[in-house]
Amino acid sequence: MTTWAGSRTSVEFGPGQPLLLINDQLRVYDQQPHVLQALRDGDAAALVQLAVEGAALGCQGVDLLLDHPDLDERATLPLVLRAVDDALGCPISLDTRNQSAIERALEGYTGKPMLNSIVYERPVLDELLPLARRYNMVVIAMLVDDVRIPESWQDRLAIARQILEVTDDAGIARDDIVFDCVCMATAAMPNSMQVTLDTLKAVHEELGMSTLLGIGNAGFGMPDQTRLDLLYLAIGASWGLDAALVDYHTEHLALYTHGANFLTGRDPFGQEYLAFMRSQGNAQSRRTRHKTAPP
Repeated sequence: MTTWAGSRTSVEFGPGQPLLLINDQLRVYDQQPHVLQALRDGDAAALVQLAVEGAALGCQGVDLLLDHPDLDERATLPLVLRAVDDALGCPISLDTRNQSAIERALEGYTGKPMLNSIVYERPVLDELLPLARRYNMVVIAMLVDDVRIPESWQDRLAIARQILEVTDDAGIARDDIVFDCVCMATAAMPNSMQVTLDTLKAVHEELGMSTLLGIGNAGFGMPDQTRLDLLYLAIGASWGLDAALVDYHTEHLALYTHGANFLTGRDPFGQEYLAFMRSQGNAQSRRTRHKTAPP
């Protein structure tokens, strides 16, 4: 089981634990020019608002992807990390390989951050694993190497084993390794979902370790992309998906997540599902009363 912590809240995830949702919308390449200018001026309010909205809709952590040609990541990453930490204190993932930016961001930080991500490529491992150990980071390990994205679950599992040999030697606990089993665009690779599902299952059954996917790739290039992403999330939960990078704007995201937790035995007797449905009923009742209230 993996523990990921912010300065005020933490979450445990892994085999048998409820599905973890990570807000992937704090990425600068999606932002308007005025947001980029605000970041250059030292104002992270727009990204903090995205973090707050995601938390309200069920995301328990955030992923910061702040690499942009018009920004200095060494300044922007510490700025946004501290702003989000002040606002929420939630777990934070650093989606970067910029060592200097990571070091500046984590100076004085009291949480247990996540590094997104490493691959099986020796220069990447040699550069980032000492940093991950120094800052006690959770490490996302994507199951690709420096040559290809494997097209079979057996090859992806083999890369997982190779990565573990290196991370073991580097002194990083296996509970701190999370395997990204690689979600591809199904429109481009028709059999890719089944390969990924088989990989999730194999990582659980053969390694007993935590898994993750960035599900935003699933429906890429297709109409109603977010609905396809949501279906991928729900199906993945039944094959061993533990954590997902998600767009919190996705309609019915919380409902499907609670439902998947219940149906896969991660929410015994549906206690969390029932609490969620009651909260939705109360919210609907409040909306109905507001609409029908006399002038």
